[in-house]
Amino acid sequence: MKSLVITFLALLTFNASASVLCHTPRMNKVFEVSDKKITFFNEFDTHAKRELASVIAKNKSEAQGITKVVDFENQKHTIHITDMNNFSDVNDYIIVKSREGHEMTYPITCEMK
Repeated sequence: MKSLVITFLALLTFNASASVLCHTPRMNKVFEVSDKKITFFNEFDTHAKRELASVIAKNKSEAQGITKVVDFENQKHTIHITDMNNFSDVNDYIIVKSREGHEMTYPITCEMK
């Protein structure tokens, strides 16, 4: 019960103020995950200064992580972070799906901003 309360409080804290900066291995997608939106930045922008777009996301909170779905540049992006307290290049990923149905999955590297 105690761990459930701690997890719930951690999710509330994330939803209230924190944001996470993520990128794909080759840095061609850099984005910030916040409470209600995903902000995409210029590719190869390691400091995330030049904002390309902010898109409202559909949220799905899980026990310790999140999944967010956005439409950006005529593609569906599904961003999944398994554990907000312990980011993982193996378990965290982004799926980019085109309107034609082509789908690519990339691991993402994230850190608290």
